[in-house]
Amino acid sequence: MDIGTRARQRLTGKETEPVKIKPVPRKEDAGIKVPDWVNEAKEYDYNGFLYETPSQSPFPVFTMCQPLYVDTKIANNKWMKELNGKAKEMDKEKFMGEWYNFYKLVASDSLVILIPPKKGLQDQVYVNCYVYLPHVKDRDTIVLSNFTAEGRAGEELVVRELFIRLGYRVYSCPFKFEGFPELKFLKDNTYFGGYGFRTDPRAYDWMEKQFGMKIIRLKEKDEHLYHLDCTLFVVDEDNIILCSELYESAEVNACEKVCKVHAVTKQACHENACNNVRVGDMILTSSSEEFMTTRNPNYKKEAEKNRELEQICCDLGIELMTIEMTEAGKSGAALSCMISPLNVRI
Repeated sequence: MDIGTRARQRLTGKETEPVKIKPVPRKEDAGIKVPDWVNEAKEYDYNGFLYETPSQSPFPVFTMCQPLYVDTKIANNKWMKELNGKAKEMDKEKFMGEWYNFYKLVASDSLVILIPPKKGLQDQVYVNCYVYLPHVKDRDTIVLSNFTAEGRAGEELVVRELFIRLGYRVYSCPFKFEGFPELKFLKDNTYFGGYGFRTDPRAYDWMEKQFGMKIIRLKEKDEHLYHLDCTLFVVDEDNIILCSELYESAEVNACEKVCKVHAVTKQACHENACNNVRVGDMILTSSSEEFMTTRNPNYKKEAEKNRELEQICCDLGIELMTIEMTEAGKSGAALSCMISPLNVRI
């Protein structure tokens, strides 16, 4: 009898079975060499466990990953491909400082579970290897990413083991899907789902059937804004910030039927207007405006973006706080990329 089985028996007072694995066919990722056992979509389950997970905590719970092995060797998005020479060289010491300042701020009012960093996964600090489904009430449920971007496959394997041990029901997606940045919870069983560059819309067909979800689908068109969190931010169950000009009128109308839409410009989104994080009654956004001079060529765009967000936050009675996060930009990432929730919206 293994240690895990004995532990479950002590917790439940009854005999339990080891992990059950239910395979669902999935094609191997083209060009990515992975072990044979990875090439099956599975549901991973610990039968007999109490299923008391961190998501049931009475305070906010998030996951983050220390940028121990962050790098820019693999240029896997439009932003990175446009950088050359020293412009793409990452100051890892500065990045660690920026990340730690963000971590301290979030951890001061919530529980932050740290994902173990693994050498060779250059983008693991950007936590989009899974999504938590808050509408599923009978059991805390995680869907793992099935990455499209080069160099990211393997991140989901690290969190798979972590979440199983924490008592979650864990699924791998049979279609291309890039986690929390693409799938945003609104309320009840309603979500917004982005697709076009990294996510196959068939992933949402599968989720709706498997989990009883309603997913409002938004097709991404700008290669620089390749995840939904680049153009949509859920403020609360009644309000979202959306780059309306990048979507068809039918898509915007579908959003307006379930909540109020606060529009921001495409230029503001290129300055990370939607890559925000909500902690309590505060919205955090990445910005270096306070460290710029007016002569800086990026000052005007950064200032205009912040004014757009400030007006929306003022209308909603929410505080806006800026935090510097410059080094992540060399990976084509922003603030919202470095954190994922386990029981609250961000």
